[in-house]
Amino acid sequence: MPMFSKKPMSSAAEARAAPERLIPGDLDTALDLPDWRQRVSWPVSLDAANATSIAQMRRALAWAGALDDRLLRDAALLALPNILGYGRAIVLAAMALRSMKASGARLASRAPEIAYLQTGAGEPPARREPILPSPPIRFEFARRMMRCHSWTGTARLLPAMLAPQAVAVSHNSLLRSEAARARRRVSFRHAESFLNTARRRSAGVSAGPSATDMARSLARAISEGAAPDSVFSRRACILLEAMALPHLEKAVRDLSALRSVALPEEIWSGSGGLYAPRAVGLEVLRRGGRVVRFDHGTPRGFVETAEVNALLEFCVSTDFFLATGGAAEICRANSDDTLQLGDREIAIHGARGDSAFAQVPARRSGRPARSPKRVVYAPTMLMGFRRGLPVQPPDAVYLDWQMRVAEMLGDLPVELVCQPHPEGLLRGRPHPLEKLATTVRGNFERQVEQADIFIFDFPATTALWQVACSDARIVFLDIGAGTMTPEVARLFADRARVIKVAHDELNCPVLDVAALRDAVLSEGDEVDPAPFRALLAGAQ
Repeated sequence: MPMFSKKPMSSAAEARAAPERLIPGDLDTALDLPDWRQRVSWPVSLDAANATSIAQMRRALAWAGALDDRLLRDAALLALPNILGYGRAIVLAAMALRSMKASGARLASRAPEIAYLQTGAGEPPARREPILPSPPIRFEFARRMMRCHSWTGTARLLPAMLAPQAVAVSHNSLLRSEAARARRRVSFRHAESFLNTARRRSAGVSAGPSATDMARSLARAISEGAAPDSVFSRRACILLEAMALPHLEKAVRDLSALRSVALPEEIWSGSGGLYAPRAVGLEVLRRGGRVVRFDHGTPRGFVETAEVNALLEFCVSTDFFLATGGAAEICRANSDDTLQLGDREIAIHGARGDSAFAQVPARRSGRPARSPKRVVYAPTMLMGFRRGLPVQPPDAVYLDWQMRVAEMLGDLPVELVCQPHPEGLLRGRPHPLEKLATTVRGNFERQVEQADIFIFDFPATTALWQVACSDARIVFLDIGAGTMTPEVARLFADRARVIKVAHDELNCPVLDVAALRDAVLSEGDEVDPAPFRALLAGAQ
């Protein structure tokens, strides 16, 4: 079966197999090497990385659940999403370094964590403030009025603002839709406003020794599996403790401060992964209140990330809304009740459609008749020194893959547009794909209206599910960065062309030229977006 490479495979293999080969460990290091694409490899497979990361998250949830003190347990839940983003990267880097030492390879990276893992010299670096400070809320009351007006209209605005039955502390399209439909008075106030008030009242309060003890025990729990019984495992544990401590100290201080602030008995919010709405929600839960959160992006339950769903949403909510009853049923079927902390049960509801998906045209009758066809390749973001779950390839490996896909598509008789994720490491910087094809940022909705075929390689991206609600063709390159849950995978297989991508001995995805060419150039059957519209857009 033919495989694609712009350079002779023998030359690339020889360069990669050279003694003491240097492997770029981050994107900037890679781009500084003129032959970086010949050096791309990684010693840890995606399967191993995902399995290790899932086990790590389960241990972290178990650790948090075992904390007896309510303040400390809530602080752990508040801090864990940010801790695990870097903790995952540290553990996977330790695994890679151990494997490289055995093979004679050398990892080159500018990340201070990598330098510490390699040498153990100096103080362990700690990324003390990965959460960007919230910008000042200018014209706060006017913004509150405008946000509330977006779902109440003029007639219900004043009753909602003056005598609310619930307060939204953040928003997304599904929350706005439900607030507009609800026969309840839902007002709005920024979660950051509550948190800033609390911080002003408790300036200078110490987190005490408890955060130090928590950081130490958490580091031990989540460093398991990091190159066990090696110097890299021990250094990873030290790094994890140093990294986790400022997060936990901040969480303890913020939740202690929120105990002195008047809060609504019921709040609504978008994702529980955002720091301020998460903090406010945890304090409302402690007081016995109701915390209602609303799905956004890749629907919870569509991709096998039960651990992520539990941590980000279910452990910090009483109620969780998905776009429709069908989506809620899929979410319930793919949730793991053993991951829920305490004896409180989460109620999972279905709404009547999410406008973010409903606004996607099912039949794009206004699309111009075009020859050649417009093909949009939409890869996800590059992460830098942090790793999400599902785990995607390291940045250098993933960028090389993106460029190979673009090169292959550029050889086909199509009009190619690359639209990489607008966030991530290359936000505000030139993207290397720009040298290979027309590359655009933002306004993905215009591409949905205009393009004939979309190519994705990551399942946990909103753009994929928006396109699934249209009649555009989808080619999905399954590189192993996440797995769709069974019911969704069955529906998706009927909706899209799925190409299972193999990996070579250096854990790089290998593109099958014939399969990609056939998927893109064949006419295929007419696309039916109805099943996914029923799940996401509802009957609108």
